Amino acid sequence: MNLHQLRIFCTIVEEGSFRQAAEKLFLSQPSVSQQVASLEKSYDVRLFERKGRTVSLTPEGRALHVLASDLLRQADEIPARFRDMRALRSGRLEIGVSPFAGYYILPQALVGFRENFPAVSISVTSGNTTEILRDLKRGNVEMVILGKSFPFSKDPALTYRPLGDDRLVLVAPQGHPWASSGQASFPDAERRTLIRFSGDCPLATYVDEFLLRNRISFGEQVETDEIELAKNLAEYGVGVLITSSLSVQGSIASGRLAPVMLEGMDDMAWEIQCVYSSSKGLSYPGWEMVKRLEATCRDLLH
Repeated sequence: MNLHQLRIFCTIVEEGSFRQAAEKLFLSQPSVSQQVASLEKSYDVRLFERKGRTVSLTPEGRALHVLASDLLRQADEIPARFRDMRALRSGRLEIGVSPFAGYYILPQALVGFRENFPAVSISVTSGNTTEILRDLKRGNVEMVILGKSFPFSKDPALTYRPLGDDRLVLVAPQGHPWASSGQASFPDAERRTLIRFSGDCPLATYVDEFLLRNRISFGEQVETDEIELAKNLAEYGVGVLITSSLSVQGSIASGRLAPVMLEGMDDMAWEIQCVYSSSKGLSYPGWEMVKRLEATCRDLLH
């Protein structure tokens, strides 16, 4: 059984005879009869009752006609569906984001995407690194956007596409001695409180490695696993913070936080990534979103 045989069968039903079906399909009548015979042999049934020059459907023929008509309709729609997908006139894109990417990266890219491709349905799921990568492997999302973990080991089943580098900065709240001077020293850190990242936050290992390498010890620590919460704690004067420069741009511009120079931090940065399945790749909407993300990160991460 193949679509060609089903199309011949349905045409006979619609035209009412083998001869008229053959004419419509530009086939010889013996060829049409042969294809029907092959179809009947495949299912071990009779599809037509033949009485002279007239034919009528058997019960099996009527059942096949219902199924085959629907199947052919769906098959005929495939080229148009693909044209719509390529033109992004249809489709669905499921994205997983870390809280950081959800706050600072995705919104700007998503606005432009929605303006140009309003027919594409978007779903966004937020979670920590472990959660969203698990969703990606299970096929619940097509891509994830997150900051690169440190140290970093690649999963061979996944493709990691760099979007840009986000510098890490030390910031202090208004009224803090480091905010006034704009500088900090390693020995003075023992008298200060650090808002420290913990848990699954990718920045935790970056900051911890920097502190360990430079033998910097803070007097007190307040821990959180969320970048946005850490920023808010710093703004309220809980302590100083080593974090993403992108996350505190607005706070620095408004004066709620002040950048602080600390030796060895000039080259500290973390990579923002788009991750997707190596075997499945990306859909047309997915590739278009990657382009928007790359453009957004060029604007934001400089």
